[in-house]
Amino acid sequence: MQAFARKRDGRNIEVFIVKKLQEPDLDFIRYVKKAGGADLNKCYQCATCSVVCELSPDHKPFPRKEMIWASWGQKERLIKDPDVWLCHQCNDCTVHCPRGARPGDVLAAVRSYVFSENSYPRFMGRALASPKALPILLLVPILVIGAIMLGFADFEAVDMGLGAAVDYNNFIPHGWIEGLFITGNVLILAFAAVGLIRFWRGLKETFPDQEVPGFIPSAILAVKEIITHENFNKCVTNKARAYAHFMVLFGFLGSMATAGLALLWTVVLGHHSPIDLPNLIKVVGSVSGLMLLIGLGIIFVRRFADRDRVGANGYSDWLFLYVLAIVGFTGLILQFLRMGGLAAAAYITYFIHLVFVFFLLWYAPYSKFAHMFYRTLAMIYARGINRRPKSLR
Repeated sequence: MQAFARKRDGRNIEVFIVKKLQEPDLDFIRYVKKAGGADLNKCYQCATCSVVCELSPDHKPFPRKEMIWASWGQKERLIKDPDVWLCHQCNDCTVHCPRGARPGDVLAAVRSYVFSENSYPRFMGRALASPKALPILLLVPILVIGAIMLGFADFEAVDMGLGAAVDYNNFIPHGWIEGLFITGNVLILAFAAVGLIRFWRGLKETFPDQEVPGFIPSAILAVKEIITHENFNKCVTNKARAYAHFMVLFGFLGSMATAGLALLWTVVLGHHSPIDLPNLIKVVGSVSGLMLLIGLGIIFVRRFADRDRVGANGYSDWLFLYVLAIVGFTGLILQFLRMGGLAAAAYITYFIHLVFVFFLLWYAPYSKFAHMFYRTLAMIYARGINRRPKSLR
């Protein structure tokens, strides 16, 4: 605090100026730059990004304030800021930025940091953000699935010859996989809940003068926005991304529903023969798998063809897309390998599929997958405090 004297009406008046020191988190700045926000320091606060964004609210619009907070290393503000998650990275801001600061990529990097910072245990979030940890992360499901295969497979019934009948249950017993899947998911959901509770508490600190009217009503409105992609469709630069995202989301949800129905069919109802077309479960699974792969195909093509306009080129983004693509592709072709009698290829593909399924699900709270839960929670909170796009106010 500094003080100086000045005169008013012949009297000396002591004036105090309070200076609040802003301590930048240099590690946070380095993370943001490495995760896709390398052009962060080009921002000179012209506010073009906030003006062109159709999703930004009138009051305290984003991403201008987030850009200056990121450049100043104000980590604590950003990890509690719901506006970071209202951005759908349509990149209208990036295209119109006169300095090439790429606000869309900066906010994507911040989102990656948020679920890494809130994750429990925290070292797992950091591991998923580091390419150096990938071999170890892959090794874990390989060893677990491999141990089940070596310990419980009926190798006498497994024929790898061309044209042989394929029964995946003989190779890796479904009961063990389902038990591992259920147990692991319960544990992962518990870990994810810790991170989401931390996140929710942080959100409530950002706009303390406003009260959330009710979680359930806000959740219904937020889920409606997600299902219809209402805000996503307001994007101009990446309009095609909204359609691709819609197909990926519902393709994945349909695939998950198929896995649940297959579990019900085999375990609860006791049907042990392979599920083939025209069984409704197989129809849902095939359609969902195609939707997922088509949506991912659009995303990959656009990212490789026009990276500057599409954005989100950080390691976490690419890892999630590649893992999801491998899961979708291997899951879809398994039925054709089995029906074609390509036994060796079928069993190897099944092993790969399970490894990447569990990679996707076990590490969900720490990878880009987690943004689905964090974004939903942020949208619920934003709805509750009536923080909506200016076009809807």
